[in-house]
Amino acid sequence: MQDKFSYKNLCGKCNHKPCCINFGSPVLFTDDLEKLKEISKSNNNFVEETMIENKPFKTIRKKENSNTCIFWDEKNTLCSIYEHRPYDCKMFPFDIDWIANEYRWIVYSCNPNSDWAWCEQHLKKLESDPQLDEMIESGFFRLNYKNAYYESPYTVLRPVNRNLSKV
Repeated sequence: MQDKFSYKNLCGKCNHKPCCINFGSPVLFTDDLEKLKEISKSNNNFVEETMIENKPFKTIRKKENSNTCIFWDEKNTLCSIYEHRPYDCKMFPFDIDWIANEYRWIVYSCNPNSDWAWCEQHLKKLESDPQLDEMIESGFFRLNYKNAYYESPYTVLRPVNRNLSKV
């Protein structure tokens, strides 16, 4: 039985496109690149270097002449590397933003007045992953660049707890 307070149930009727076919490319970090290497998907056919505010980041490529992720399977409407997907993808629909001098979790949603308490377990799981620290320490979340995420409505949830990733 699906939890009535899941993201899919809250946003099942949303007409925004999912991250795999509409948003900026996921940023890749050390563990992400290792996971892609394990499945022979880490070469230039799948990964590219992108400059964001003059800082190089590795990202997943989009399909040619498209905003669709190279790993998105249109026929089956699913991610072809789901078990090996990057941390940035695992975070969606959540993200981190630098707000009021601290890192805060945000959630992209057309339903801003939802009761987001159901997501706490998921946020704690994301916070317990050591990759969170690598992403934060890269400075990525403090860059001022804007992409399609920032055009989508979002709700600020709570501060990021970085102590969990050090357990």
